Amino acid sequence: MNILLVSQCKKNALTQTRRIIDQFAERCGERTWQTPMTADGLQTLYKLLRKTARKNTAVACYWTHGKNLTDLLWIVGDKSQFNQQGRIPTNRTKRNILRNDSENSWQYATSIQLIATIAALLHDLGKATVGFQDKLRKSRSAGDPYRHEWISLQLFLLMIRDCTTNQEVLTRLANFADYQQLKPDWHHDLTSTENNDLSQLPLLAQWIGWLIVSHHRMPFLTSVSKKDIENKDPKNDIKNQEMDISGLTIDDFFSTFTAVENWVRNSNIEDSADFWQLKSDITLSQSWLKKLSRYASRAIHHTPLMQLTNVDSLLLHLSRLSLMVADHNYSSISINDKEAQRVENILIANTNKSQLANQRLDDHLLGVANFTARFARLLPKINTELPAINQHKPFTQRTTIKRFQWQNHAFDLAKSYQQLSDDNGFFGVNMASTGCGKTLANGRIMYALSNPQRGVRFTIALGLRVLTLQTGKALRERLHLTDEHLAILVGGRATKTLFELENQAKIDRNKIDKNKNDKDKDKDKDKEINPETLGCESTESLVDEYIDVAESGIADCELGTIIENSKAHQLIYAPIVTCTVDHLMQASECLRGGKYIAPTLRLLTADLILDEPDDFDQRDLPALARLVHLAGLYGSKVLLSSATLTPDLIAGLFDAYQAGRKIWNQNTGRSNQEIICGWFDEYQQSVEQIADTVNFKHHHMQFIKKRIAKLQQGTIRRRGQILELLNYSFNKKGNSDLGYALLAQQLLDQAYHFHLDHHQQDPQTNKKISLGLMRFAHIDDVMLLTKQIYQQTELPANVQFHLVVYHARQLLLLRSQLEEKLDRILNRGDANKLFQQPEIRAAIKDSDKQHHIFIVIGTPVTEVGRDHDYDWAIVEPSSMRSIIQLVGRVWRHRPEKIAESANVAILGSNLEAMKNGNNLGVNSACFTKPGFEQEPLFLLKTHKTEQLITSEQLKNIIAIPRIMTDSQAGLTLAELEHKVMANLFPINACNSNYVTSYWQTDLAHHHCVHLQLISPFRLQEQPQDEYICQLDDNGEYQFSYAEIAWQTPNEQCEDTQNYNFKYDHWQFSNPLIQPWLTNTVEQAITQIAEYFPDKNHYRLANEFCTINLNSETRWCFHPYFGFYKDRS
Repeated sequence: MNILLVSQCKKNALTQTRRIIDQFAERCGERTWQTPMTADGLQTLYKLLRKTARKNTAVACYWTHGKNLTDLLWIVGDKSQFNQQGRIPTNRTKRNILRNDSENSWQYATSIQLIATIAALLHDLGKATVGFQDKLRKSRSAGDPYRHEWISLQLFLLMIRDCTTNQEVLTRLANFADYQQLKPDWHHDLTSTENNDLSQLPLLAQWIGWLIVSHHRMPFLTSVSKKDIENKDPKNDIKNQEMDISGLTIDDFFSTFTAVENWVRNSNIEDSADFWQLKSDITLSQSWLKKLSRYASRAIHHTPLMQLTNVDSLLLHLSRLSLMVADHNYSSISINDKEAQRVENILIANTNKSQLANQRLDDHLLGVANFTARFARLLPKINTELPAINQHKPFTQRTTIKRFQWQNHAFDLAKSYQQLSDDNGFFGVNMASTGCGKTLANGRIMYALSNPQRGVRFTIALGLRVLTLQTGKALRERLHLTDEHLAILVGGRATKTLFELENQAKIDRNKIDKNKNDKDKDKDKDKEINPETLGCESTESLVDEYIDVAESGIADCELGTIIENSKAHQLIYAPIVTCTVDHLMQASECLRGGKYIAPTLRLLTADLILDEPDDFDQRDLPALARLVHLAGLYGSKVLLSSATLTPDLIAGLFDAYQAGRKIWNQNTGRSNQEIICGWFDEYQQSVEQIADTVNFKHHHMQFIKKRIAKLQQGTIRRRGQILELLNYSFNKKGNSDLGYALLAQQLLDQAYHFHLDHHQQDPQTNKKISLGLMRFAHIDDVMLLTKQIYQQTELPANVQFHLVVYHARQLLLLRSQLEEKLDRILNRGDANKLFQQPEIRAAIKDSDKQHHIFIVIGTPVTEVGRDHDYDWAIVEPSSMRSIIQLVGRVWRHRPEKIAESANVAILGSNLEAMKNGNNLGVNSACFTKPGFEQEPLFLLKTHKTEQLITSEQLKNIIAIPRIMTDSQAGLTLAELEHKVMANLFPINACNSNYVTSYWQTDLAHHHCVHLQLISPFRLQEQPQDEYICQLDDNGEYQFSYAEIAWQTPNEQCEDTQNYNFKYDHWQFSNPLIQPWLTNTVEQAITQIAEYFPDKNHYRLANEFCTINLNSETRWCFHPYFGFYKDRS
């Protein structure tokens, strides 16, 4: 490689750069080097320059090759020294010719800074009380009858007493030194106060007061508290929710501003006059008075602030963010014990680790104010200063593979709307079918929409950990990115570790296979990154190794403790993040503390891709809508990605986004409010400028009609049939003996019929094999059915059944290893690979039967998150969504197959309905959890599957019933889902509901967390504990609370909870039905021990043999089947 290097470094950075490059290349000028260099050498140089880069560093690297060809490979440091092609300007001017700053300026950036800084100077005044100071000095951890922020609010109200206008409030603060000389007893009226009417306060006083009182915990209403939520599930009472939100205007919120229990009030602690008496007057500090006067005076002379008529949600969120970032950072600064002695007799703000006085209160207020002002100044430019990816070839590389060429059209169309999407916002929907390269297309669309001068930053948010890991790993390979540029964030370190171990084991197996068969080396190498599979092609991998990254213009010290946590650092700094949506949800759902800061900064600085948002339970959709609204509020672009999104869900999320984006545009001087909306699939791509939700839904339905026409032209690949409802002799609800034996026999008979129609033949033994899935809604039913299946004796001749149970309630290690085997075996792209799997070969060898039926009996975990391919499936119906998702696992990797006969069977009703007797539980919600039935508004008229799924839907099970409503079909499963979605996201309704009221500008739902409490994300209805499973010296299972076991990680935990667990002894006496893919805890730990030679089996069990279970239930356990309720 012939390499040219050009430096535009300044000052000491030039000296440092010369010192490094001189070791690799000869100079051909003062700032220029040219040399031939290997790829490895260039990679080393690149890493060294990045490692030592500073703000004055600017180095461009070019590759000269071919005939008069010069390509820019990368730029390290300040990209503004070069243009996109790496050229240096001939002349420079300080005049703002393009006027981009003025066109896109934040109109209220200075207003945010001024108000947040004033609030910072006042936020901890309540710590000056006798009670609070005594608590700090005596190192008491007990709470206070009223939290200090409530007392700070009361002091602020006394400071501005009798002020009726914004001018008067700010003038009082600017001249507070004079005011307190005239009224030295201004704070003597500080008394125990539970209620305030703040509605008559001037607008800016309300803003400041809200910041003061909410800088630790968000307010909520007296009508609902966290304790109430834990005692009941209010989402089931929709009428109650409508009443709760009615009348919650901003004026009403402030008119009854109350010290709510568990927010700022603790009635368990006796109120004391000490907490309402100042130990010393903090407002006598001259430095504090000077700072307050300075910022209040600036506020008076800041015209946009003084003309403000409404404090919108963006101003609220960003001012609170600035204050809390500052408080979090400055409070972390500790002085040593010696210095602590010097502040013993003055007001203090906090203590250090030695429980000695730490920061003086006035120093704390001033320090937080300075940090607040500095951070608020960053906000307008933070989006352009964080690392981003520029000119990365895998994004722009055009595919020549016919199946993926729609990606090229989507990329070109998105690129043509780049500038408009920056100005107006972008809301897109990618509904391409499975196997069309949707994941990569999403990234390419976002790259095309990004400003080429800034580069791309986006977040892919998913619902499941395993999908997050798989998606992140696949994108790293496809886009040739490192973990620095594409961060993968999932909860649970053990989950990620096991995923990495699985991939390492896969690499090791590939190496062994290559050594065994040298002639397949090139073939195996191609398979590592297969362009046809990826939907992209890379002909010049050399260039792709270097990632053109815009370096961060924000020093780590500007964010301080916010990025001390490695995950928070990655979430903020990585240009691309693949994460579970939980990492972002705290931006809208955080009730207290600073956990919302990092996800808020991510939303503020990166676009958002929501992958499979319809996979969430409908009870989680209000929280998802709040997240989408915040993405619009913070100026991000949003892309939804799913082939089964319902029209009302998409329209509802657009409504949420548009409401947020409208506020963003108003605050940043953008006048055009029409959102750029895009629709993409493998057949068509379109973009429209949309002004309202009705217009959006119209264009969406036009797109859907065309998509349906194309889908109907396709071949039938999943054909369904309904299993006959037999006389199962179901008795009253709750009886465990509910005819499972007859149902088990029916399932095996159906499995055998499917096997005869859809088997494969082993080329070595001519034995016939099929792999099928039986999916049921609940683990308890899975286990009861499995027991009955093992007891069946009336079986077809010459047939061997192999059973494996797969559900979520299993030890993490055992589940991970089972999923690794299923992922490998059920990867059916290569027809012959199935018969090479050791688990298949061993099962065939151990039985002389001609027919081998392998059955996975599972729960809804089988529907999403796993890239599995089955020959057939039997489904307990829960919803149309779950049926469509599950049948997508039938022939998933074999697009050429056509269903001439049924390959999917659906039970005649769901088991919950069957347990209700002959009427199948009509007039009660049976298709629920999972399912869409809700009492009393959304009940099906029948629970018979034959009346809930039309013959047309059954003939060809595809996504059409989900993406288009059919009012002529009656209340089917699909229509029930549409009805529920329409109720959640009403379009042009007269009154808002508990979902849409979040973005109603005249309501106070950004001032409080009322909606987050009545419609929380992933509500845990029953308390859960985390347990560890260990093996003692006798090989017996021992169960302990995880938090206790972790205290002695290398030893057996003596404090066990074995009384909550029972080892269930299973008998596998029927030779024709045998367990498959079995594993024990001892075997599993032995398998991973080789990767952790420094850890004993107790330590490995503590890390990987974990399970979260309801703490109020007694459990049975078997390593083959996991945990299930003890019914003895």
